[in-house]
Amino acid sequence: MSQPEQQVGVSTIRITSGDDLFSAYTDTRSRRLTRRQLLTYGLGLVFFAVLAYVALTFQPEATPFRVDTHQGMRTVLRGMTPQEVSGILGPPVGREQRGDQECFQYGRPSLKAASFILTTLCYVDGKLRSVSARRYNSWVVTSDGAITPAPIEGEELVPPPEPGAPNLAGDAQP
Repeated sequence: MSQPEQQVGVSTIRITSGDDLFSAYTDTRSRRLTRRQLLTYGLGLVFFAVLAYVALTFQPEATPFRVDTHQGMRTVLRGMTPQEVSGILGPPVGREQRGDQECFQYGRPSLKAASFILTTLCYVDGKLRSVSARRYNSWVVTSDGAITPAPIEGEELVPPPEPGAPNLAGDAQP
């Protein structure tokens, strides 16, 4: 008995020269864009131009800074000039240079209070960039060179008694 032969399907592969395979790279004919492609590329270019314009011209909202003054709370905005800030806070009490920053101090230093706050506003290229506040303690130097805390409001500075003078209780000092 003979067994039927199984026939295996053989596909034929046509081998050609590389001209057909790489014709996209070697074709010297110039390709023209269709109207649809030109319209799509043009609209894409316009879209990115508008997006770039909006991104470059968008200015974020100015950061507000709250400053405690003797007149109450005042608000200044990042980017203000020293003249605009002085119009809101009044004249500064001090000025200093910190590298490329020009800084002005605002507040009311006082010896009638135990402490006071000075607010420092720093500008770069004439525009407000940062605000900081620092509390200072008040100290008094007496006539004999002693350093004492400043009197609290309503309290008067009493000079130290002279040697041999009676103290407040009326007793003589030894």
